[in-house]
Formats: sequence, structure tokens, C-alpha cells
Amino acid sequence: MDTEEFDLASVVAQDEVQFYVTHPKTKKPTTWCWTFYGPGHPNTIAVANSTLREVLDIQAAKEQARVNGKKWKEEVEDIEALRLKNIGRIVARTKEFSPVKLGKETITFSPEAAKKLLLDRNMMWLLEDILEFLSATENFIQPSPKS
Repeated sequence: MDTEEFDLASVVAQDEVQFYVTHPKTKKPTTWCWTFYGPGHPNTIAVANSTLREVLDIQAAKEQARVNGKKWKEEVEDIEALRLKNIGRIVARTKEFSPVKLGKETITFSPEAAKKLLLDRNMMWLLEDILEFLSATENFIQPSPKS
């Protein structure tokens, strides 16, 4: 049995991590690197707080309607508005990405460039790849020296 004490600091999420986009067909990493803010970074916290604030506002409105004896009618959010909001959340967690070619054009990072790429329906694989990466907490934990 290992008698070495477990160091909790070894599993604290990093403030930034690099993600190499995977090729949609081969599933192998490309040379295109995005840097994302980790769960404890102020940008990520602001995104989470904003999302939670929306949920709390809806709950408060429902409760107010109930207390006032009014019927609550759930607002149906526009699909495109929801898509834009989710992409905005990803962009807010993006520090940068390495330059990438799109045909003869070289795209360098800016929030607008990231948003444009993620909105492109012909590159839905990119959005899916990034969402999968961001949703896995273990991607933000530094590998231990023993692993």
C-alpha cells in the first residue's frame, strides 16, 4: 500500500489549458491549438454566474406569478438566440487560438473570428469538438507525475 499522503493540489484545475482541435474524419489531433480558461478563472466564473443568474431570474418570476395567483407561461427561447448565447459563452472562455488557414486566408484569433468560426454550419464538428472538451473536467487537471 502506498503510504505517501495524497496531495489535493495535484488535482486542482488549471487556469488555462491548451486544446488541439481533432480532425473530424481521422479523430487525430491537428496543429491548431485553442487556449481555454479553466473552471476557476474569472472569465469562466463570470460565464457560470451569468448562466445561473438567468436560471434564478426565471425561478423568481415563476414564484412571483404563483404568489400573485397568476398563471406562469414559459417563454420559448429562439433556437438561434440560444445557439448565439452558447457560442458567446465558449468565446468568453477562449483566451486565444493559433493562426489557422481557411483556404488562402489566415485567420488569427479575435473574439469575432472565434464566433464566426463556431457559427459556421459547415464546421459544426468544431463546435462539437470544443463542447466535448470543455465539458470534461479532467481536461483541466494537470496529469500527475505518477500517471
